[in-house]
Formats: sequence, C-alpha cells, structure tokens
Amino acid sequence: MTVFKYTQALYMQRLGSGGSGRPSFNSGRGGGQLVCPAVIPPQALGFRRTQPTRDHLLLWDYQGTLFMLRNGVMSSLHGQLTWRRAARPSILCRHAKDFAVDPRSDISHRMYVYVLVSRLDAPLAPNAAGTSGSTLSPQRCDCVEVYQQDNGLRVFRMTFHASLTFTQIRLTGTEFNRSLLLLTNTGKVYVLYVNEAHLNTPRSYTVQLSLKKISSLMPTMSIRKLHTGFNSALYLTTEGTVYIEVHSAGVYRQLFGSNVGFDPQDIHVPMPLSIPNKVVKCSMSLTHLGLVDDCGQLYMQGCNRYGQLGTGDKIDRGEPTKVALSSALVDVWCGLNHSLALLQGGSGSREVHGCGCGAGGRLPGRPAGSAVFVKLSVQAPRCTRSICASKDCLYLLCSFDIEEPPVTYPMPVEAKDKQERDVHKERERLSTHLTLMKDCDSMQEQLDMLRGTIQTHMTLSSTHRDFLDQALTTIQHSSSSPMDS
Repeated sequence: MTVFKYTQALYMQRLGSGGSGRPSFNSGRGGGQLVCPAVIPPQALGFRRTQPTRDHLLLWDYQGTLFMLRNGVMSSLHGQLTWRRAARPSILCRHAKDFAVDPRSDISHRMYVYVLVSRLDAPLAPNAAGTSGSTLSPQRCDCVEVYQQDNGLRVFRMTFHASLTFTQIRLTGTEFNRSLLLLTNTGKVYVLYVNEAHLNTPRSYTVQLSLKKISSLMPTMSIRKLHTGFNSALYLTTEGTVYIEVHSAGVYRQLFGSNVGFDPQDIHVPMPLSIPNKVVKCSMSLTHLGLVDDCGQLYMQGCNRYGQLGTGDKIDRGEPTKVALSSALVDVWCGLNHSLALLQGGSGSREVHGCGCGAGGRLPGRPAGSAVFVKLSVQAPRCTRSICASKDCLYLLCSFDIEEPPVTYPMPVEAKDKQERDVHKERERLSTHLTLMKDCDSMQEQLDMLRGTIQTHMTLSSTHRDFLDQALTTIQHSSSSPMDS
C-alpha cells in the first residue's frame, strides 16, 4: 500500500499548438514542457489504467474502483486550449474487473463506458407452500454495466450465469453494431452484440452470448489478453503467440499491404502474426500495430505513410518488423498516424519518444514529424508506467505495477565480451591447478593444494570457507589414520 501511494499519479501535457515545444504552460529544463498533475482521488490504491473520453478521464485502481475525473483541458474565449483545475473526482463504479470504451482515436465517439463488474446476487427460493422460503447463499456473478460518459448514469446492465467468470472486456465495431469481446478466466473468448441506439429505451433488451471462432476452432488455446481496433481484434495467448482478425477489407489492406487472404464471407478467422520471441505487450490503432517481446524489442506492422512505424522510411510493412530503440522499452502506444514509446534509461529516468505525423502537436517538439523514434519535449516522471493520448492531451500514468516484470537492461557488448574473457581465463587457471593436483605424490599434497586454490581463487562467504576448511581437515585426518594405511 505504501508503494502504491508513493508512486501513483496522473500527469497531462497539452498538445495542439501548445505541444510544439514552445512554452505554453510551464517550461521544463532542456526546453521541454512540464506536465500538469491531475487531481488524484485520495481513496485510490494504485492506478492500473486510464482512458480519456470526451468530458472525463477514467481512472481504474487496484481495488476495482473506477473513477471519473473532469478533463483538465478546455477552450478559451479566443478558441485556444487552456488548463483548468479538475473538479473533485467521482466514483463511477466499484468492484470493476475491467472497462472498455470505443477504440477509435477520436474520443468524441466514446459516448458510453462498458464496465465488467462482479456483483453479489442472492435470490429468494420459495417453498412448496408458496410462502417465502429461505434465502440462497449469495453468489457472485459477473455483469456488464453500461454508463453514459457525460453524466455517469447507468443505462444498461446484463448479468451472466455464475459459472461464467470473465477477466477482460474490449469493444469493436460501430455504435449500431457494437461487438463486446469477453475473456474468461480459462482463456476462452465470447462475443455479444449491442445496438447503442437501444440502450436508452425503457424496455427489455436481450443479447445473446456466443463463443468466438478463435476459441471454437482452437479449443485448447488459452488467450491471455485482448486488444481491439475499430475493425480488428488481436489475441495474445499464454504462450506468447499472437493472432489477429480483421473485419474490414480496407483495414486488412492497411495492415497487410494487400487484400490477398481476406475473405469477406468469413471475417472472424484468426491469422497468426509471427515474431522470434514471446509477445508480452501490444498496442493497436486503425491502420498499424506494435508488438513488444519478452526481450524488450519492438515490432511494428501496417501502414507507414507518415513514418508511424519508426522504421526510418515510409514503406508499409505487411508483417511485424523489428524497430530500433535507443534504450529499454516500457510501453508503446499507437495513435492515428503516429506512435509513442516510453523508454527507460540506465539511470532509471523515463523519456517519451515518438514517430510519424507531427501535425497538431502529436509529437511535442517535432512538428515536422519523424520516420524514426526520436525524443519528444515531454518531461516524464521517473515512475511513469504507461502513456496514451487524445487529440488535445498526452496522459502519463504513474504507479507501481504488481503484474508487470521489472524493466531489464541488455548487457552492453563490451561488458559481455569482457565477462566471457574473464570466465575463460578463470577456467584455464583452475584447469592448470587440477593438472598439478593430479601430479602430486600423496593425498596430503593434493589436499594442501586444494585448500590453497580455494583460499586464493574462489570468493566464498566466511561460513562456506570455514566449512570447506573443516571438511578438508577431516579428510586429511581420515587419510592418515592407521585403518586407512
């Protein structure tokens, strides 16, 4: 709890005309802008994820509480964006297991918030005489509750059977044919379809839950994470493999370079994406995606018209392509025509790098854009864990993460070569001592040489050193006893 409270924070940096690198809010050292801290709920315990909507910021903590923070950017009388002090955060939902909004980059489409929540349900069991019976023991059931983002009112709720336990929810599709993807705790993916035009009507609305094709075609495969775009879904398995399904011919062409292999009659067939190592993190936009492997390497795929893949050119990539980064990768975020990467240096400092289109302040300090990942004018706190952005603002989420392994740093080539040379020399030295021991005339000489080698060439704790010395003394006494002779 102490670590959570010490590290949790949410910072925002204004984009647009103020994100070009010119000091419009506060100037930081080195010409970059200082980010603005948001008003943090005092009852929150560690931040898991944040997501902007049109009027609010959604903030989800490790206690399962989903907070709504009033957006910190507003338009002034002259049409420019200015900062305002955020209002006191309100609680949208408790016991939330996950939440989702429209995956498009334009946050004006995020009119509803879908929350996967766990509730206790205790129905009455009437007896045979018709009188009120005993109350059944409470059962915890998973529900999907839908809230309006502007006022936080719940407009819809669906409850599932207690035998179905879900861990994640994601959205894809249009408002009139919204697909809700639900991941179970056993790694199966289910889908149901909702027409958001019917959510506000005061009548019963029935939806049907069905198993997704990836789980029906490959029943033994266990899915660990879901990621979605507007017309696509990406599945990350527990083994670190990745599958993608694309629901639109246009998006398929952007991601794979052509429509070869796209079947409009069966758009839910999953296709594997291949990289050498296990994938641990993903990010998707409408036309490109990023994959992070367990070695901290970044692979990009899709449309590269603006250089948003960071490959140094503007050539589209129809398969995952490795991208060079200057330091260890912490998080990646794919935007509309640009990409952001959160990097960590050897001293633990955090930097935000970006590539692609720089128009509208998407890449602070790089209005002309870049075809490679370059450092941006963003002052990222050391405890920044993840990044995301809207058209007007960049969001930096800070919190200790109990689910992610610590960022590791690859050993420099020079240090690795030196380590290998030292190991080789040590093996040769010990091999020489072993040869000399074989040439000794008696066990007494061998024991004395072994004791000297251990004391001279081996780094042991005092306890281990005393034990070995006593063991060698015991062997020496046994070898000189009359029974042995």
